[in-house]
Amino acid sequence: MMHGLWVQDQGMVDHLAQLVPLLHECASHVTEGSFEKADFSFKKIRMLTIADGPLQHLSKIIVDSLDHRLLSSIQGLYGALINPSDYFEKSTLRAARHNFFKLNPYLSTGFVTINRAIMEAMEDEKVELQVVHIVDLSCSAAHPWQWLKLLDDFHGRPGGAPELYLTVLHDDNDFLAEMQSLLSKKAESLGVSFHFISVIGRLETLDFSNLRSTFQIKFGVAVAISCALQMHRLLLVDDNLSSTSIAQLQKMANFTQPKQMASSVCSPASTLNYLQTPSPRTPKLLARLLSAIQALKPNIMLIMEQDADHNTLLFRDRFNEVLNYYAALFDCFHAVAAANPGRTDERLRVERMILREEIKNILVCEGVHRHKRHERLDQWAMHMEESGFHNVQLSFSAIREGKENLLSFGLKNCQNKEDRGCLLLCWGYTNLYSISAWRQNRGSSSGSREHMLVQRQIIWPFQ
Repeated sequence: MMHGLWVQDQGMVDHLAQLVPLLHECASHVTEGSFEKADFSFKKIRMLTIADGPLQHLSKIIVDSLDHRLLSSIQGLYGALINPSDYFEKSTLRAARHNFFKLNPYLSTGFVTINRAIMEAMEDEKVELQVVHIVDLSCSAAHPWQWLKLLDDFHGRPGGAPELYLTVLHDDNDFLAEMQSLLSKKAESLGVSFHFISVIGRLETLDFSNLRSTFQIKFGVAVAISCALQMHRLLLVDDNLSSTSIAQLQKMANFTQPKQMASSVCSPASTLNYLQTPSPRTPKLLARLLSAIQALKPNIMLIMEQDADHNTLLFRDRFNEVLNYYAALFDCFHAVAAANPGRTDERLRVERMILREEIKNILVCEGVHRHKRHERLDQWAMHMEESGFHNVQLSFSAIREGKENLLSFGLKNCQNKEDRGCLLLCWGYTNLYSISAWRQNRGSSSGSREHMLVQRQIIWPFQ
C-alpha cells in the first residue's frame, strides 16, 4: 500500500515508481519556468498514462494543470482559466454534481451525521420544538437527499415533527426549484408543515450585513446551520505578496529533489520533512460570516470539509498534498465505479468537471484567484475558536449512523475515525473529509484571545 493509493500488484508498484517521480520532476521544471524541460517531462508522463487506472487519470489532470501553470507565468493569464460555471452548461454541471454525490460514499455519510446532530441539538437545548429553521450553506454540494431523510427522521420522532423551515443557498435557480418541489411533495405526504426558502448565490458573495433577513429567519425559533464543502471558499486572501514575490519564494523552496519528494507519496511520515507555510489568522471574509451567524444565535453549526492542506502559500507544498489527497480520492471513485460498472461514465464526468477543476485551481492559481483552499480539522478549530465558537462533540448515535452509512457501500478501504468528538472519513490511511459541530460561546460574541488560546491547549490539543 502506497500512502494515498492502494496498490494491487507488484507490476503496479513498478509503474507508480516511474510515474510519481516524473510528476515531481515535471513540477520542478514548471516552477523553474523551463518550457523545454517541462515539455519533455509532459511527453514521458503521457506515455505512462495510457492505462486506465486511478493514478493514470489523476496524472493526466495534474499534467494539464502544470501545463496551465507554465502558461500562467504570463502575468494574469490564470485569472481567466478556472471557473467551470463559465464554460459548462448549467444542466451538464448539475448532472456532474449529482454524479459526485452518487460516487462519493463520504458525502451521504456526512449528511447522515449532520442530520442526527441537528436533531439532537434541538433536544439538548430543551428547545420547544414548535419551529425549527435550518440553513443549508452547502451550495454546489447541496442535495435534496439530505433533507428528504431529515423529514423522515423528524416525522418518526415521538410527538411528530416541528414546523420546519429550510433555507438553501445555491447558484442554480433550476436546481433550487426542483429541490423545493421534491421536498414539498415529501413533506405533504408525511403531513409535515414545511417551508422552503431559496437564496440564489454563493457563500462568498452573500451580504453578511443582515443574514436574518436574507434567510428569512424569525426571532425565537430554533436555528441550525449546515455547510458542506464550502467554508474553505471564505479563506480567500491576497497572500499579501506580489506575483513576483511569490515566484521568488517558489524558486527558493528547493523543489528540485524529485526522489525525496516522491517518497512523500509512499510514506505518511515523510511529509514532515517539508516546512509548511503557516496559515494566516482567520481571514476577514470567514470572520465576517461567522460574526453574522452568531447574530442568528444558532443552536448548532455543522461543518463538513475536505481534510487536506491545500491552503499553503508555496506551490511545492500544495503539489505534494494534491498528489497524496487526490490519489486516494480517485482510487475510491474507481473502486465505487468498479463495483457498479454502469457508473463508469459518471466517474469520468466527475473527474473532468468537478475534480479536474478543483486540482487546476489549487495548482495553477495564486492569490485571490485561488479559492480551493482546503484546510485540516485543527486549522478549522483555530478559525472557529478565534471567531467565538467552541466545539460540540458529536454523539455516539451521530457517529454510529455515519459509520453504518459508510459501511453500507461495502468498500473495505472506506475508513472512519473519531478525533476529539469529530469524525474523520478516510480512504485507507488518508484523511479525506472532516465533520465537526460548533456552538457559539455563551455570554460573549468572541471571547478574549488569551482565553481561547488556553482553551485550544486544553480541549483541542492538535498541535
